[in-house]
Amino acid sequence: MSIPTLLDSQNLYGSVEALGQQCQHAWEDCQKINLPDAYSHVNKILMTGMGGSGLGARIIESVYGDEIKSPLIRLNEYHLPGWVDRQTLVICSSFSGTTEETVANLNEAQQRGCPWLAIASGGELIELAKKFNRPYYQINPRFNPSKQPRMAVGYLVVSQLVLAAKIGLFRFSAGDLTSIKTALEQVLKANNRQVATAQNEAKQLAVKLKDRVVIFVAARHLIGSAHTIKNQMNENAKNFSAIFDLPELNHHLMEGLAHPAANAQNLFFVLLDSPLYEPRIRQRLKITETVIRKNQVDSYTLMAQGESEIAQAFGVIQFGSLVNFYLSQLYELDPSPIPWVDYFKVQLGQSLGQWK
Repeated sequence: MSIPTLLDSQNLYGSVEALGQQCQHAWEDCQKINLPDAYSHVNKILMTGMGGSGLGARIIESVYGDEIKSPLIRLNEYHLPGWVDRQTLVICSSFSGTTEETVANLNEAQQRGCPWLAIASGGELIELAKKFNRPYYQINPRFNPSKQPRMAVGYLVVSQLVLAAKIGLFRFSAGDLTSIKTALEQVLKANNRQVATAQNEAKQLAVKLKDRVVIFVAARHLIGSAHTIKNQMNENAKNFSAIFDLPELNHHLMEGLAHPAANAQNLFFVLLDSPLYEPRIRQRLKITETVIRKNQVDSYTLMAQGESEIAQAFGVIQFGSLVNFYLSQLYELDPSPIPWVDYFKVQLGQSLGQWK
C-alpha cells in the first residue's frame, strides 16, 4: 500500500526531517549562553511547559533520572508548588513565549525570588527575561518550517539538555549530540517518504494503526519519547492515543483489556523495547505482550536503535514523527492545523494562532 503525500500545507514533513538540524542548531546557540554561578548551587529544579514545550522535561527525567543529583520536578499547570523557593531553579519553556500557564509560572518564580531562565522563540517569556536581566534562549526556528511547537522537539529538548548540563545537573557532551544525530540519520534513511512501504517500517506501522486507538507502552529512558509520539499523534494524525509505562501498568491495566468487548477491534498497543533495558523490564515487556495477545488485542513491538539511551530516545521520536505524518496522509488530513485546540483557545479568550 503506497502512502502519497496528499496534504501538507505548512511543510510539517520538512520539520520531521529537520530534527537533527534542530538539535545541532540548539547546541550551537546554547553554547554561547552564560548562566550565573548561583544557578549551579540550587538544590531543586522545576521545569515548566505545556504540550510540546513540556516534552523536554519528560525526556530529561526518563533518560537522566539515575544521574540527576538534585530533585527535578515537572510542572504542567498554572501555579508553582509551595516548596519552590530561592534555592529552586525554575526553567520555563514555551515555543511561542505566550503560553498563559508558563507565563504565570515565570511571574510566580520572579515574585518568590527564584533563579529562573526562559526558553522561547519570543513573546512574554523573552520580554520578561530581558526586563529582569535573566538568562534566556531565544529560539530561531530556522529548521522548523511548519512553525508547530510539537515539531520543535530538537530545539526545546537540546536547549534544556545543554543548559541543565551547564549547571552540573548531568553530563551532555558533543559526543552525545553526535550519537543522537547518527541515530536520527539511520531512522530517516530507512523510513523517509521516498522509501516504498514494502521496505519502510514506519509506513507499515502507520497502515496498522489507522482507525485504531493507539496505546504506547514504554519504560525507563523511552518514557519521554513515548509521550512525545503520543502528543504528535493526537495533533498531527488527529488519532486518539495514550501512554502507560512499565512496570506500573502491570499492576492494573491488564485486567482492563477484557471490556468493552470492542477492545479487540479498537485497541492497538505499540510496545517500545530496548536492548538497554534491564533484564527484568524486558521480561515484563515480553509477558505484557503475551497478555495483550491472549486478550485478542493487536500489538507491535518497536526496537529502539542507538548506542546510548539519549540516542535511542531521539531515534524513537524520529521514527514516531514519521509514523504520525504517514498516518495523517492515510486519513487524508493536513497534519499542521489544530482546529480544536484553536477553537478551545478562542473560547478561553486567547488569540487564535498563538501556539503553546
